[in-house]
Amino acid sequence: MRSFPRLASPATLLYIYLIFTQLARGIYFGRGIDPPPAFTLLFAAGLLWIVGWWLLNDSRKRDIPWVYDIGFYLTVAWPFIIPYYLLKTRRAKGLLLILAVIGTCIVAQLVGVAIYILLVPTPG
Repeated sequence: MRSFPRLASPATLLYIYLIFTQLARGIYFGRGIDPPPAFTLLFAAGLLWIVGWWLLNDSRKRDIPWVYDIGFYLTVAWPFIIPYYLLKTRRAKGLLLILAVIGTCIVAQLVGVAIYILLVPTPG
């Protein structure tokens, strides 16, 4: 039971979320089709929610004040805000975290493509 709070942390849930959604994207890519619009909408909404939750928790731990309308900034500029925040608060370790997220997405998509290729019989 002691590991549950760590498992339920926003950072851990972000990685789990990215792994599952990127696996699904890889499978769609392997099939050669676009994900359904509902998947795309839920992916974007879920990602913004988890990233916002993580940013709120992390900034509270580090006593960093929030801007007035963080929801707007996350919606419009999160790809710029999050890397800047990580580099500003963690320096070189922040760069490693950015690379870990990008690597997680790439590897999960490749695994999704491999799963599709291995599990779907080829016509012949």
